[in-house]
Amino acid sequence: MKQHEREYFISRLRSGVIIIRERGLKLKVYTPTLEEECEANQVYADAYDEAFKDEVMGEEEMLEWMQEKGLWTEEHEKKVEGLNKDIERLKIEIFNARNNEVLREHIRKYIRAGETQLREAASGKHVYDPHTREGLAAVEKLQWLIQHCTFLDDQLYDFDEISLDSVITSYQSNFLDEAQVRELAREEPWKSEWSVRETAGRKLFKDNGRMLSVEQKNIIIWSQMYDNIQESMETPSDDVIKDDDMLDGWFIIQKKKREKETAEQEFEGSVGSEKIKNADEVFVMANTANDAERVRSMNDLTGTMLIKERAGTIKNSDGVVQQLELKDEKRKMQRQSNRQFKDKFGG
Repeated sequence: MKQHEREYFISRLRSGVIIIRERGLKLKVYTPTLEEECEANQVYADAYDEAFKDEVMGEEEMLEWMQEKGLWTEEHEKKVEGLNKDIERLKIEIFNARNNEVLREHIRKYIRAGETQLREAASGKHVYDPHTREGLAAVEKLQWLIQHCTFLDDQLYDFDEISLDSVITSYQSNFLDEAQVRELAREEPWKSEWSVRETAGRKLFKDNGRMLSVEQKNIIIWSQMYDNIQESMETPSDDVIKDDDMLDGWFIIQKKKREKETAEQEFEGSVGSEKIKNADEVFVMANTANDAERVRSMNDLTGTMLIKERAGTIKNSDGVVQQLELKDEKRKMQRQSNRQFKDKFGG
């Protein structure tokens, strides 16, 4: 994004207005006041209740119907989960390859391809959302808000020359995506405005008695996020901070570290025996898949590789493997034998 583009978007964000130019008219769409937001939520509630009376399915019911018809299956769900995990893994890899430009850009291509596949795979789950109670109610709320927040020459617009649907389409097309908001949050001219907001007593947004827009909230959240990154004990380099993919990888690594530390602390607190704490291996029963994942996260790289090796040995057997048949146990026995030989002969 060029400097003049950032200046335009920041001025639009700070004004709290989206301008729509069509058929020679200049319409201004504002965010709602608190009272208007309250009324819009009532419109949503009324539309939801009406749809319920008309026996329109809710989102959960729609998903169940899709599953019954085979339109969304367990395989679809697993594919989405798998793609999410693949993208997460790739973002960790691109962070680890931050000093290798060729490898880094190669990984980036896979990330973009994975995101495209994820959008396509996940879209099938929500294809009927507009026809649910929630979907119909959301449309009613949006239409009400646009009707009551769109002005022409400081007068509420009557949608005579430009249809309501056309204004909604133009309005939504102006929304900034997350990548754009992140760039605006860390670059000028917003960066300086954010830095001096308290010392200079400057207001970030025009005080027009209206609520913050989603974009305004997002840029505040990301600005606070970048502040927190700078205060971290493991602050990444500026090159990483300015690269969304690498920074996401850093976020994921930090999150995994925190989860591992928390799991270890909880485990140590739940184990009263020092003998168990100091054991080479401790088996923990997990009641849910989430619990199992937390237990697995407590393993270091060696432990993780050991689990994979043992799983491979069991998979390639008839289903029954004695402990001494495991490769790591054989290595342990060999090391013990070597030590005994060394101690006996002093070699």
